[in-house]
Amino acid sequence: MTPEARDGRGLDLLLAAVRSPQRLVAMSPPEWGALIPSAEEARLLPRLASDAQRMGLTSGLPDWTRGRLTSALVRGQEFERAVKWEIDRVHRALLPAGLRPVFLKGAAYIAAGLPCGVGRVVADVDILVPEAELPRAQVALQQHGWEFEPLEPYDERYYREWMHELPPMRNRDRGTMLDVHHRILPKTGRIHPPTERLLEEAREVSGISVLSPEHMVLHAAAHLFQDGEVAGALRDLVDLRDLLEQFGQDPAFESRLVAEAKVLGLGRPLFYAVRYARLAGCTIDFAGVGPWKPSAPLLAGMDHLVEQTLTRPDTTSGSLGAFALYTRSHWLKMPVSLLLRHVTRKATRNFWS
Repeated sequence: MTPEARDGRGLDLLLAAVRSPQRLVAMSPPEWGALIPSAEEARLLPRLASDAQRMGLTSGLPDWTRGRLTSALVRGQEFERAVKWEIDRVHRALLPAGLRPVFLKGAAYIAAGLPCGVGRVVADVDILVPEAELPRAQVALQQHGWEFEPLEPYDERYYREWMHELPPMRNRDRGTMLDVHHRILPKTGRIHPPTERLLEEAREVSGISVLSPEHMVLHAAAHLFQDGEVAGALRDLVDLRDLLEQFGQDPAFESRLVAEAKVLGLGRPLFYAVRYARLAGCTIDFAGVGPWKPSAPLLAGMDHLVEQTLTRPDTTSGSLGAFALYTRSHWLKMPVSLLLRHVTRKATRNFWS
């Protein structure tokens, strides 16, 4: 990584390009030298390449830059094809067992042809099935080549008893990863969105099931601001921006979104999603999330932490902010007694490893 990327310049340029791709044509060679590694690290270079091509910007770029963007564009297209193939394999594995999984996150965005699926770099495929159907889903997937990654007994219990998904599965032939969810947030967490509601409202797209538009937004919000880590999650913020911009064109979408947030108990994560999607250039505001605004001191703290971790990830303040948000995510995932036990276990393991 270049010095410019390490000192935050690359991420500043990336944020500028994400908000307004037109700025790419005015960037100097040193700026490109900082932008490209930051975009690679954020898993956004294929998306930037696609935006540049779609907007007809590539002809005005230096030759070596066009080469890098062309390479990223081809790589992104290969990822999309691979994910579509994997979706088909999972669907075919579960259909004979009478199971129609709902595809989540990146796989769903690609299958639905959404903007946030363009040039998508996907590490694994995520699906949602009813908890009662987990045994049948597990057997069907194992019969078609998916196997659980080896885990220590504690980690096995962590997934099986406390989390919202089975342990990760890897296909023995292709090496691809699959996460089988039965909830969208951990069992031990403070919020428990009803899976039944998500499954009932799922939509069919290209022969497979994905979440409804409202639930896509709410799941992305929950994943980032309730269950995940904000540090280094610029791509996830871009996802939220794209989803809000895409679905927000429908005048009735906001009322449906707010209503579903109430049903699922995800008002606060939705408030944060709408607020911080502006950092990625979202231009649509949803006044209906106002009732979930936190207290002024808490909001000021979140503003500071989120902006620091997104714009200065390698500085001391950014690192402290990342640690604070990491701690927050675990605080929301587990009750104090379980959290202390989990942290102690992890710390002991790391010490002796």
